[in-house]
Amino acid sequence: MINHHRRRTALRKILQREGKSLSTADIHAELCRWFNDFSLNVKTTLRDLDALTAAELVTAGETGLDKKSKYWKTGRGSFDLTLSPTEAMTLAAIFDHAERFGFTSHTEQLTKLREYATTEITKHSKQTLAWTKRITSGTRFTLLRPGKYDPAHLDLIQSAILDDASLEVTYLPRDAGGVECIYLLKPLALSYQDSNVYLSAYVLEEQWPKGHTPATGTRRGKYSSNGPKTMCALMLHRMVEVKASWLQISDPDNYNVNSFEVQKHLMTIHGDDPIQLKLRLGHNLHNRLTENPLAEDQVVARCADDKWDLCCTVLDTQGLRLFLLGNAGDIEVLEPPVIRAHVRDTLRCAVRAYD
Repeated sequence: MINHHRRRTALRKILQREGKSLSTADIHAELCRWFNDFSLNVKTTLRDLDALTAAELVTAGETGLDKKSKYWKTGRGSFDLTLSPTEAMTLAAIFDHAERFGFTSHTEQLTKLREYATTEITKHSKQTLAWTKRITSGTRFTLLRPGKYDPAHLDLIQSAILDDASLEVTYLPRDAGGVECIYLLKPLALSYQDSNVYLSAYVLEEQWPKGHTPATGTRRGKYSSNGPKTMCALMLHRMVEVKASWLQISDPDNYNVNSFEVQKHLMTIHGDDPIQLKLRLGHNLHNRLTENPLAEDQVVARCADDKWDLCCTVLDTQGLRLFLLGNAGDIEVLEPPVIRAHVRDTLRCAVRAYD
């Protein structure tokens, strides 16, 4: 006799494996094949599906060709370690990529999931392979080593975001002469970029050592607070101490980590509006940028035997300027004048250094 726990576990795995809505009849037929028992009653399967629905492990699915049948799919609370071999390969690549870009402490928290993925790949492979030698990720650019932070600080920040709580953070601001200050803040979002972890936060109050409070209007160092009652981005590896706070601090209205207002703190953006960028490309960059466009509206047109003009709309970011400088031998900035001047002046400084 197959008890209801085994039946319901099998039903969940059937829906997870298929990854789409299935009719009651199709689910029941698969359940019979699962247990190699074709005496199972379809009414029992229907009762099990109703019970799983009540537990939010299964939900109503999209209707199919059989208009008279009910359809089912996995629910929001349904997660088991059930991966196909190809899904396991994809997950292994994600783990590898994450470690290369500063997520080592995060992947260590998911050791069981990673081991399970490796087991599934090995179990279903027709040849014995060391999968760490078959799956990798990378970038053409030099990766800096991640800034060292206390993993306990990240745990506290993640918990505070989930609990809608506030924090007291002792911080070492950049360009502050080594002075520590205390921020009473609301943690809002985490950003993983350039091998580091950044916290997007709303700072309610600051506590500086006597005689070190920045004067009103003083330009703050990058990746430090912008002052009381403002948004900012803080580096996790510059946090000296993180503690829970009793303060109840509300989120800014309509907060969205992907909004311009938040992103301008997380990365350098020059100006508030997108720019019309026009570049003249050599052969190498023409190949690269036709395969990997700078923007959705990019247009490329030949202007000479070995030159092409590229036009697109982008934000004037630090990343864009670094890309242009890194490929200066194959790119001439035609417009806008401010970026053309930036690239020209930076190259002149570089030439003087090597003269």
